[in-house]
Amino acid sequence: MLSIQTNFSYPTSVINEQQFYALVRATKWNEYIDQFRLTGDASLKRKLPAFIFQATFDETISKSGKPGRWRKQSATQLTGLVVMDIDHIENPKAVFEKWTSMDLAKLGILLVYITPSGKGLKIVFKADTKKGNLIDNQHFMAEILDVIVDESCKDASRMSFICKEEDILYMNKELFTYENKEFAEKYNQLYREGHSQATMNGSPLSIANADVISSRILGQAKRQSRAANSTEQGELEVVLWKDYDVQLLIDKRYKEKLPCKTDSNRHNESLKLASDLLIMLDGDKRTVQMVLERQSWVQEIINERNENVAQTVESAADRMTEREKKYLNQMPSKAMQKAIKEVTGKEYKELIGLQPSAFSITTDDSETDIERKLWEWGAQIEELFEAYPILKDICKGLKRNQYPAALAVASALMMTLMTRCTYRFYHRPEEKRRLNSSTLIVGDPASGKSFATRLYEILAAPIIKADKAGLEAINRYREEMRSKGANKEKPKKPKVIVRDHPARTSNAQFIQDMVNSVEIIDGEEMQLHMLTFDTELDNTLSVQKGGSWIDKQNLELKAFHNEIDGQAYSNNDSVMQNFKVTWNYIYTGTPLALKKKINEANFGSGQATRLTVVPLPNTHFQMMERERYTKSDDDKSLRYWAEMLDKTKGELNVDKIIDVLYDWTARRMADAEENNSKAEEMLVKRCAYHGINMSAPFIMIRHWDELHQKGEYWCGEFHTDEVDEKLALLIVNMQFICQQYYFGAMAEKYFDDQLRTDAAMKVRRKKTVDAYNELPEIFNKDNVKHCYHYDKDNDDAARQRISLLIKDKLAEKIKGTKTWRKINQSSI
Repeated sequence: MLSIQTNFSYPTSVINEQQFYALVRATKWNEYIDQFRLTGDASLKRKLPAFIFQATFDETISKSGKPGRWRKQSATQLTGLVVMDIDHIENPKAVFEKWTSMDLAKLGILLVYITPSGKGLKIVFKADTKKGNLIDNQHFMAEILDVIVDESCKDASRMSFICKEEDILYMNKELFTYENKEFAEKYNQLYREGHSQATMNGSPLSIANADVISSRILGQAKRQSRAANSTEQGELEVVLWKDYDVQLLIDKRYKEKLPCKTDSNRHNESLKLASDLLIMLDGDKRTVQMVLERQSWVQEIINERNENVAQTVESAADRMTEREKKYLNQMPSKAMQKAIKEVTGKEYKELIGLQPSAFSITTDDSETDIERKLWEWGAQIEELFEAYPILKDICKGLKRNQYPAALAVASALMMTLMTRCTYRFYHRPEEKRRLNSSTLIVGDPASGKSFATRLYEILAAPIIKADKAGLEAINRYREEMRSKGANKEKPKKPKVIVRDHPARTSNAQFIQDMVNSVEIIDGEEMQLHMLTFDTELDNTLSVQKGGSWIDKQNLELKAFHNEIDGQAYSNNDSVMQNFKVTWNYIYTGTPLALKKKINEANFGSGQATRLTVVPLPNTHFQMMERERYTKSDDDKSLRYWAEMLDKTKGELNVDKIIDVLYDWTARRMADAEENNSKAEEMLVKRCAYHGINMSAPFIMIRHWDELHQKGEYWCGEFHTDEVDEKLALLIVNMQFICQQYYFGAMAEKYFDDQLRTDAAMKVRRKKTVDAYNELPEIFNKDNVKHCYHYDKDNDDAARQRISLLIKDKLAEKIKGTKTWRKINQSSI
């Protein structure tokens, strides 16, 4: 008898043999396990369903008020099964082979399988009530099998992530029906009360845990007292991280100044330190609490107000869990990383086996990090296929780790189709915003960028079709100009709308078409978006180096916020006026081309944060699937929605999405503040725009039935929900992480250089200024002598200095006294 929890957010349920095999055979979970073993990305493992062999659970109410069989120790119903974990095994099958000579059934073993990491074994066996509780039984079985027990498996609510069917080394089908009521009757209540420690004499943990149990009985006061006594006697256990004393790292972290009552920062610093330690100590809350309670400032707030340190650790853990869902890989604060480097002489990333991040031409380890993210984002996109079926059509024929790039390209094209739509942002909400996109897809040559051409040909078709009449009119005009006689009247140049432009477009023609592309929407003139798609970013950059299409960087910069530009040239072919830049562009290219476009020399322009840059993964020598031509209209749905989006207008009511992204941005800004990173602050500021712009087309399609047709256009209000918020958050996280991947190092260097420049330009303050600032508000001659370092008997020097201060209007005499008052202090 066993339970399953398919997701951390769901309650548990009891499963049977058929359901067990359905899970271990499922392609989706097998792929996650394979990717976890390939990349080591723990987030993939956490997405797996998990068995709970030791217990089922009574129905309880969750924190959010939902009833269900939640995985709570306090609701435990023991099954009589025990789970033993054996970790860090290079060859699990070889270890198992040593046991095959034993009678496993007689030992009560029902299941042995290789864990998702590929480096561990999970053994499920029957508990013997006479031998004690779960951890007691593990120790006895460990002696028989000659292995070392993972002590963290003592709780009844402990999960065991599922495996692949091929990783099951031994199975006794009694697993699905076994139940030991005698064991449950004896130990249920103890586990519900939180007592999962060893109970039998002789057990390796029994003596230590007896002290733990007694401390619970003695209460908080005695526990704190005993901790204090242990400190005095030097008996505290040394906690190590990578073989370094954690307390030494903490002392170095706070060497300048300890948190104190005067600064009102003791609780906040406790929370920050708990966050750092949870990352470093692999989420071990008990050890983190123990280390926290040893700090002098924590002892102060315990004594002053009975500070609940356990709750502080829980709060930090909750915060880390939230960041884990929505943020990049967890790292300690910069202050702690600095302390680690000072103590160890090595960078934190080096100690944990990661290379420091670099720009687009990166190390293999760094590439592996982003590739892990691409797989993860691809899986999240796939989960949204049911809610947004168009996503499935967009990603057709691609591998899961290519889905993020496809999402970026498709959203940019669909935004351009929705050029007549607007929304209001949380910054200057009085201003109507447009759906703007500046998208780059970056990958090595032959890395599969051709999918972007397919999407362009399908989704941009309505724009290309509408341009046809304008292009024909322009070509007729040019033909007439070439063929007209010398005395014939010059034909009038037609004013037409042409929106789709290749990279090789002259600036004069581009601007002319942009200002011509105006429609009256709801009684107001609206300038429609231009569109440029090019499969070779390097080519795009080359053609902009000369000729009449030279350097469109200023237009690219201003396009993202539709800023005003203008021109006033003397030639007759150029428009002479100011205009808003409305231009969406999509380029695919190589990392080298991206480095030409964004580099240290031009990073300060702000172009980097305006770009949506998504990498394409390395193919790792894998062949693509063999395709054969079949006549079908698989793209019919995409073509339909392209036509429909091209007929949309009006203001999008996405206020709830804006609120979610505002909160997300606030959290990231808090992270940047904690890390004291101006680079992070800069990279996060525009992310919310990308989240809104890229998600808007998909959200509108999902709620299309709430719209109505007004004339030839579709418009109206629609309601967004948690699914739409999930999509927007996925996009904004993709944007932020890709920004950090490509531009993080340059952003850090930009601000480091700025600090050096500021330091070089800083004017040395004169002694006279410092002396004046030291003077009290009301001063006398003795004060002047002291602050200006005159001799005590030198009254003449003091009088002269006071006279100068009065003439400079920096001091005035107080009538009837021998004192003066400082004035106009801001002028010095």
